Amino acid sequence: RGVRSGGARRGVPRAAAAQARSVARSALRPGLPATRPVVTGPGAREHSSGVECRAAPARHACFLLLNPEGEVEELDNGRVRTKVFIDMYIMDKAYDSINDYYRKNLEFPGFRKGGNVPESMIMGQVGKEQYFLAVLEEIFKLTLEGAFAKLGDRVLADTETIETPTEEMVKALVTRTPFNYSVSADVLPEVKWKAPYGEMKIKVDTSSYSQPDDEKVEEIIDSFRKEQAQLNIALGRNVQRGDMCVVEASCVRKDNGEAALGMPEGPFRYDTEVSLLPNFVENLEKLQVGGEAEFDVTIPQDWQDEAVRGLEVSFKVKVNEIFERKLPDLDDAFASQIIPGCGSMKECREFLLQNIQGGKEEAKQQALQNAVTESIAESIDIAIPESMITNIGREEYGKRLMEIQQQGQLSPDMVQKLTSENLVQDYINKERGTFEMLAKASIGVAEIQKLENIAVSDEQLNDEVNTIQRELEQQGENPDADGIKQMIKERLESQMVFEWLEKHCEVEYV
Repeated sequence: RGVRSGGARRGVPRAAAAQARSVARSALRPGLPATRPVVTGPGAREHSSGVECRAAPARHACFLLLNPEGEVEELDNGRVRTKVFIDMYIMDKAYDSINDYYRKNLEFPGFRKGGNVPESMIMGQVGKEQYFLAVLEEIFKLTLEGAFAKLGDRVLADTETIETPTEEMVKALVTRTPFNYSVSADVLPEVKWKAPYGEMKIKVDTSSYSQPDDEKVEEIIDSFRKEQAQLNIALGRNVQRGDMCVVEASCVRKDNGEAALGMPEGPFRYDTEVSLLPNFVENLEKLQVGGEAEFDVTIPQDWQDEAVRGLEVSFKVKVNEIFERKLPDLDDAFASQIIPGCGSMKECREFLLQNIQGGKEEAKQQALQNAVTESIAESIDIAIPESMITNIGREEYGKRLMEIQQQGQLSPDMVQKLTSENLVQDYINKERGTFEMLAKASIGVAEIQKLENIAVSDEQLNDEVNTIQRELEQQGENPDADGIKQMIKERLESQMVFEWLEKHCEVEYV
């Protein structure tokens, strides 16, 4: 979580330090004092340059959270840079804070905890390197959050990078010499609407809830029936649609011969009934166990990975095993497997029908939200900071991994392997279009909320927070009140923006 000085690493918490965090938060210093406001003492006044300066009469020193001119440099890559001036007042505050911390948390022979242990003795026990890095971290905690105060809320949280080399700053600390450090961060680009957002034409896909209820019931029963089917080895015949096969396969692009579609190494199971690739199962149906085939396939235009849509690929496939499904009978015993305690298939169908009808409104609202999200993203013209795309991608990857883990499909070792940086980055690259769309929509929603003065009332927010807190406490969890409140506030505000757009825009259900 530390900042790499002089590097280009991003995603750093605003209260973080440079390399100091990874070193200073080692075993000798398991936790840091909470960040406190830098303002102390009377004498606040307005500096001639227009940047607020606060003086501490006892030390006859002052500090500026921005560089003396208050300048913020715009970089070519959608980032900004500024300098933060560290004078003796800030430096002394950092030294005092770190010394107090160690005096209260470490044992020193001849001194009780909290006693006036000399700084040299503290440094000797902690180690000079860790000591000065801890002081540097404290300086960042005192100043980093205010470095871009001039830009207000345009700076994206968790994207700051300290650019000044750590060695240079530590040298200034050792000699007690005032210094500057440079820090850069991502900023929200100016939102440009291709057309007024109030005139958007929103098309809602109704396919998720327009299917007749009776058909949906039978689809659920059929799906569960296949899950419970017994797999028997099929002998002396070709593959048939509906079979579960064990195959070995490779796939390469026809244009350059590179691997495509991420085929597993070695044998894997393939369900011929749910294949989405055209002509794939048709080619398997020509094979028996041990049979091999080579054939070409064109990836459909609605394929999930946009990067390979329309791509021509070549497959080499070998069938190792063929299993046919023996479906369970649709009797009363099977009904109790679908719905525990259910006495008959008639009762089972009635139960499923009620649930489908009850969930239709929720499905309709979800479809509307998806359509609004896509419409907002299509209506704004902005370059999304890379950090936003990466953060959204990491969050989505984490959610998917957690869902699979909760279903008991992954061992702890497998979870550890799936969290490797290469796999996460590969997922982000494949789904980049989706994450960029979500980032645009997020910026657009915030812009509409601001322009239309959409706000959640305190009463509504508190009621929702209290409800969620009670539910979590009943489940034995100890919720973070502030975190829950912010999350619920953002959700309610987004919901209110969606409702505003539904009311003011043309909405067509297709």
